[in-house]
Amino acid sequence: MARAPRIEYEGAIYHVMSRGDRLEPIYRDEKDREVFLRTLGETCGSSGWVVHSLVLMRNHYHLLIETLRPTLVAGMQHLNSTYTRRFNARHKTYGHMFQGRYKALLVDGDESGYFLSVSDYIHLNPVRARLVSDPKAWLRGPWNSVGWLAGVRRGCPKWLQGGRVYGELGLKDGWRGRREYRRYMERRAGEAREGDPRWEKVRRGWCLGGEGFVERMKGKLEELNSKPRDRESWNDVAMQELEEQRAERMLKKGLARLGVRDGNLEGWDRLLVARWVRKHTKASVKWLAQELGMKTRGGMSNGIHLVGRRLEADRSLSTKWRKLESSI
Repeated sequence: MARAPRIEYEGAIYHVMSRGDRLEPIYRDEKDREVFLRTLGETCGSSGWVVHSLVLMRNHYHLLIETLRPTLVAGMQHLNSTYTRRFNARHKTYGHMFQGRYKALLVDGDESGYFLSVSDYIHLNPVRARLVSDPKAWLRGPWNSVGWLAGVRRGCPKWLQGGRVYGELGLKDGWRGRREYRRYMERRAGEAREGDPRWEKVRRGWCLGGEGFVERMKGKLEELNSKPRDRESWNDVAMQELEEQRAERMLKKGLARLGVRDGNLEGWDRLLVARWVRKHTKASVKWLAQELGMKTRGGMSNGIHLVGRRLEADRSLSTKWRKLESSI
């Protein structure tokens, strides 16, 4: 039986969950979790994602994400495949890491209650699993975004944004809002084992929201199912065209930022701009090679990797990179 196509659109909100193959651990130590978060941050940059909540469990992870562009499928492919490759390289293993198809529950972000319910479900996962007994230890745990949102942990990554979570509770993003959110979550931790009526739909459903939202999502699903049998390929082509259009706009912006006229980019500058575009879009390496006058896809791919390493030592390139990043 064919898999149902993914519903993707600008501003879509998903509860994403992916498990290890055969329920095996996907993190062996803290370094693995650091690598996963770094990979997630890269995915947010290239795919236009915002993360609202997350938790990394032993053999699975949960994310509450918002896709500013319709890039759920491409982003998840990058996240899981890149992390798998990095895990295998680090531990000298090989093969699949994740089990089957990841879950992506569509979440209503407009009608009050649904978004917050999913965020709570994610944050309280370790509590429900009885992995923690002390609320303070849970709030300060390094692999759960609740600590950042509650203001008890520093160094919150830019791709994690708490404003929408606070807004669900009528709070503002500031020290008062974080304090009130901490109190709210401490109270919710005491109630977690009693559950929430909506959590069953979070676990087993495909769409969580008000009646109007669910009907709209059904309409989108029917529209996708009415496409020819190669609809997944059609979706991929459509998404790639959108990403290439976005990449083309970024190329023009990058050239202007570096003061380059007539597209006359050469040497390290050409590779630097290519790396920048790849960081913020899902444009293919092949497309970038063609647009920037590289003879082969392999040459472009290797060049992007090399310029990334050179950035650490070349002050001139680092300055140009900062100029490009400041234009986002």
